[in-house]
Amino acid sequence: MIMTSLRNLAFGAIASLGALTTAQAQGFTPHVSGEADLGLYSVSTYKSQDPARRGTSLFLFGEVATGFHIAPGLSLQTVVAFEPIGEGDALGGFPMDGVIGFRRQSAFLEVFFAEWKPDEALTLYGGRFVAPFSRGHHDFPGILARVRAHEVQMIGDVMGVGGAWNFLADPRFGEHDISAAAFTLDRSFLSSTWLTRRRCCDERYERYNRNTEQQGGPSNNGQMDNFALSLDGDKFDFAPGLSYQLSLVSRAAGKEDGTARDWGYSGALRYEQRWSAAHRTLFFAEAVQFRNAEGRPQFETDDGVETTIAERRNFSTLGAQHRIDDWRGALVWQQYQRKRSVDSLPTENYLEASIGRDIGGGFGLDLGYQYARQLIEDTNQLGTSHAVLARLSWRGGF
Repeated sequence: MIMTSLRNLAFGAIASLGALTTAQAQGFTPHVSGEADLGLYSVSTYKSQDPARRGTSLFLFGEVATGFHIAPGLSLQTVVAFEPIGEGDALGGFPMDGVIGFRRQSAFLEVFFAEWKPDEALTLYGGRFVAPFSRGHHDFPGILARVRAHEVQMIGDVMGVGGAWNFLADPRFGEHDISAAAFTLDRSFLSSTWLTRRRCCDERYERYNRNTEQQGGPSNNGQMDNFALSLDGDKFDFAPGLSYQLSLVSRAAGKEDGTARDWGYSGALRYEQRWSAAHRTLFFAEAVQFRNAEGRPQFETDDGVETTIAERRNFSTLGAQHRIDDWRGALVWQQYQRKRSVDSLPTENYLEASIGRDIGGGFGLDLGYQYARQLIEDTNQLGTSHAVLARLSWRGGF
């Protein structure tokens, strides 16, 4: 079914290309474009009630996106992602009073799809992609806020078809887009992990050398009965700096361990106030909820009783960033709540303050502080931690 949908998309693109007039095609030259957003991160936890978290962790987190433009309106889009794949390593991990550098650092093909734009308002695509659900993992300001959202709310590793339609573009009422996708968990060779490779299913790792049915999880059913919908809007005449997003995702239970559909809901608001040519402030908020998180997996208690884990996850972010020319400062609060039917977990809270500056050549430097009330793995209780954060980033296009 997946291959049929992808073939239909490809045939449609070919038919469209054949219908292009000579005038439309004149002047077009196949070309490659791309951009990189990479960061070298340091998390130094100098005080924590969880001894395993004390110490310093260094890692690379980011992506390199490339577009191969084959013909007018037709391209192949790829994104290579870089991040640690150990449990918790992308948020500082467990340095055990030492210094760990690039532990379990990995890379993988996050996006690989064919994109067809029959006109300016419509985009269709098919292949491997990130589902159109929530937005904070793309663009939260700060240092670790985007990384944490990436860990909790991003729906990646999926294969299928999708599209986006700009259905309203009005000077008064703004521009609005609706995005939709149907997908399944990608178990093809495209899901392979590079550098650090581990076979399924070691709990110390968040991904393996290749997705398999054995690892379970929502949308891991080999069917195209998983979907995501998103509604975005911005460029309002009455509030030029306002934008919003509402999104929904529904994923079937995995064949190996799931017993119910996983449903996710997300709402985001942003508002940027420009005080002058040099000063501007961005206010942002997002709330994400998953019901039947992870597909209500089967679970065996310590007494050997078979049951399921009914879990509701709530992930909330609230913050502001102020910019003065090349300088920026951000204050971000995030809360991660997991209500479970068995083995209940406490609610975690994170408060981050950072200051940074663009230093030229596409490079930027950010320094920050994080106060956290987070889970102590050995006790399932909350503990307090304090950390110094740093990020050397580079963003550029080609």
